[in-house]
Amino acid sequence: MKYFKSIYQLSFYLVTLITFVFGGSIQYLFGVSNTVLTFFITGCLFMVYGLYALLKLRVVVNRVVFIAIAYILLILLTAAIRNSSLILTITYLIFPLLPLAVYLFSFINYKEEYISFQRIFRTFFYIALIQLPVLLIQKNFYDVLIRFNNSTQKIEWYDFMFGTFFIKSDHSLGIFLLIVIAIILFKQEKVKRIIKYRYASIVYLGITLFMTESNISKLILVIILSTIIIIPLYIKYSKTLKFKIVVGLLVLAIVSAGYSVRNKDFIQKRLGGSLEQQFSLKNAERFYELGTAKRFHIVMVAYSKIKTKWIGDGPYSYFDIRTGKFKQTMHFTQLIWTYYDLGIFGLIVVFGYILSLIRYLDIDRGLPYMLFLGIFMIYAFYTTIFSDIAIIFGVFTIFNKPNFLKNQSIN
Repeated sequence: MKYFKSIYQLSFYLVTLITFVFGGSIQYLFGVSNTVLTFFITGCLFMVYGLYALLKLRVVVNRVVFIAIAYILLILLTAAIRNSSLILTITYLIFPLLPLAVYLFSFINYKEEYISFQRIFRTFFYIALIQLPVLLIQKNFYDVLIRFNNSTQKIEWYDFMFGTFFIKSDHSLGIFLLIVIAIILFKQEKVKRIIKYRYASIVYLGITLFMTESNISKLILVIILSTIIIIPLYIKYSKTLKFKIVVGLLVLAIVSAGYSVRNKDFIQKRLGGSLEQQFSLKNAERFYELGTAKRFHIVMVAYSKIKTKWIGDGPYSYFDIRTGKFKQTMHFTQLIWTYYDLGIFGLIVVFGYILSLIRYLDIDRGLPYMLFLGIFMIYAFYTTIFSDIAIIFGVFTIFNKPNFLKNQSIN
């Protein structure tokens, strides 16, 4: 096992460097696709776990594994019913396989403690620190750097802000920065030897996050920081009349401001129309047919007008990974893709998979757990989280709890 420890540590740093540091450059300069890199990393993680299982003569058998197997079987069954392409079917298996591979890989570390939490966080923190200068270079030298694009992807200026992550991985970068900020905020005792200037680090990483194109991540950061500031103030001053007056005036100001700008040009430009128009089913159908529907439009149309898809149209029916073409609107989203590809049964399995994975993370039960679950679901609506190695690897490496073996059965 002494040699295996070295293998594990080497594998961790290899995956970390590819995922968070050199992956985007490999794609950009040499044309290696995201899918190829992701499958390569997934294969490496499974090989490491397979070697560990052989050395220990035991395997993990629990809810995560069972749901992953159910997910795989559902994909194969749906593909057989819909006569889906073999290539599409095999490629689609990345959705259950990648989270399972990362989970099993993380299991080894928190069973054997080959790499300490402090070392992992230090590595992530340094990677987070280099993102701001990289983003500034990408923002200001797009016209020059785009000439070196050898990937198969068309990269507009707003997709160019991916830092050192994979191309167009704005949400991945946003989540990564949120993870580092959250650890600094809520795990002070664990990282106090690493972070000398806590508040300066939060400000620096916050600026970095606001340089990205992940608006969801920006909103979540604002909510987290606002909560940290507002809740203590509320506890301290909530019973005073002055506080109640200030809160009342603030709420009134926000409502008034929202009402006054609801039809302004910049709101209509961002949303494609007024709020009344956006939430009109008639307009949602029109946007859907034109291929310009937003995610919530697709949900409205799918719920109200399209016959319920219990089974789905088969792997990659919504987005053909071979051609890069979308069946409807151009959106990367785990939940909407799952509904169109695998139907209601697929959504049930995916929700179960998310719950089973998060259940094993080192997240305090109660409000923190519910908030984390809600945030994870939001990202599942906005991106394909199960095929995003940066999201899955980052979350599990940092938050996987060390004592979860008590809740597992090992054969």
